[in-house]
Amino acid sequence: MNLLRKSIFVLKNYGIKTFVKKAFRFPINKIELLKQKKTEEKVRKDPQKAIQILKSFSSNNPEEVFDFSWHFYYGLIRPMQIKEEFIELLKIFQTLNPKYILEIGTANGGSLFCFCKLARGDAKIISIDLPEGPFGGGYPEWKIPIYQAFKKKNQKLYLLRMDSHKKETLEKVKEILNGEELDFLFIDGDHSYEGVKKDFEMYSPLVKKGGIIAFHDIAEHPLETECEVKRLWDEIKNSFNFKEIIDNISQKWAGIGILFK
Repeated sequence: MNLLRKSIFVLKNYGIKTFVKKAFRFPINKIELLKQKKTEEKVRKDPQKAIQILKSFSSNNPEEVFDFSWHFYYGLIRPMQIKEEFIELLKIFQTLNPKYILEIGTANGGSLFCFCKLARGDAKIISIDLPEGPFGGGYPEWKIPIYQAFKKKNQKLYLLRMDSHKKETLEKVKEILNGEELDFLFIDGDHSYEGVKKDFEMYSPLVKKGGIIAFHDIAEHPLETECEVKRLWDEIKNSFNFKEIIDNISQKWAGIGILFK
């Protein structure tokens, strides 16, 4: 029923050309999803080979890092990003050379992988994700060793399977930072207006002057009415020096917004 509703919506609002294009991709996407699920089950039963490959991978090239995460084990850690947008963010991230990093919304782990591989060797990286979260989060416990394999030898990676909106989560982040300020904050968790606003209000004060706050999904999302990041973004962006990274104005999802604090 949900598929029928979406099909009618696409036909009505975007025409037959877009509908045919999406319909053509549908069986291909289904096949890819089956491959992903089979691979995921294989890695879950015996994760050591995947962990060794992840640990041994090294590159300072944002495109190489992104491509590796995209193709690794049929999308096991695939970033939920548009490549061109995220690579542009990664280049800015790399120039910043951050030591203290916070990501809200771990999901598949793809963005976290990229941050770990492109951050400095002594970085402290925190990633928060709500188990069974409604916006693509909630990775299972067996993936924790997979994600821990992202970090470089002298990096520290903290995986907090907690609700970012809870006071105890904020206090845990502060405890990990131990008085230090964040260089980089990436907000990609709860996409409702109230949710993304709360993440911004709670964690942006932890970012130092000269640091960066980045949001995912600032573009219009006509097929995902529950995604309201753009609403908050439009309210706050003019209070900062900001940059919008949207690959195609008609893409109907994604988009990255950067605030320079």
